[in-house]
Amino acid sequence: MWDLILAGRYLMIPIALCSLVGLAVFFERLFVLRHGRIVVPELVSTVETLPRASDFSVAYAVCDRHPGPFANLVRAGLDNADNAWEITRDVLQETGRQEGVRLLRNLRVLETIAAVAPLLGLLGTVVGMIRVFAVVSQAGLGNPEVLSSGISEAMVTTAAGLIVGIPALVGYNWLESRAQGIVFELEVYATRMLDTLRSRRQRLGAGAV
Repeated sequence: MWDLILAGRYLMIPIALCSLVGLAVFFERLFVLRHGRIVVPELVSTVETLPRASDFSVAYAVCDRHPGPFANLVRAGLDNADNAWEITRDVLQETGRQEGVRLLRNLRVLETIAAVAPLLGLLGTVVGMIRVFAVVSQAGLGNPEVLSSGISEAMVTTAAGLIVGIPALVGYNWLESRAQGIVFELEVYATRMLDTLRSRRQRLGAGAV
């Protein structure tokens, strides 16, 4: 195995770096994008019980106990509960957009690695074939050792680039799908919370009259 890696020569270094960075990003996002860590059941219950809440002290306490994207969204709604409905809506939309960007953060790195690693392998193929043709032009076909060295460099880097790029692409698509699913769920709860706050404000306004 080590001989095969050495056969790929210097272009194996950036391919190996792509592999290490891709693994780091994959496991970091895998840890962050755990559904139970973001869509906390206690926060879901808080949103569902807001219509019956006399104040927001309990909701704020739950947000403090479970910091994260969902808590930030709920807190943004609570902070603007007394504002006009349009203002609350805009704040929730902006907060949701910001949290969505944070959830998708670093996934572009994985997508870039999925595209770049095979290209680095292709570059290694081109360089290896250039070496082969250079040897052939200078010494003819009488030096099989040098010829095999160039061909090995061409083949090994291509294989290495695909070995890194294919899992990176699969991991990117899977994690992006997971992140988008969580973002969609947060949007659903944000809409539900907006309707609740609007109804609560209308009820309080009617009671004041």
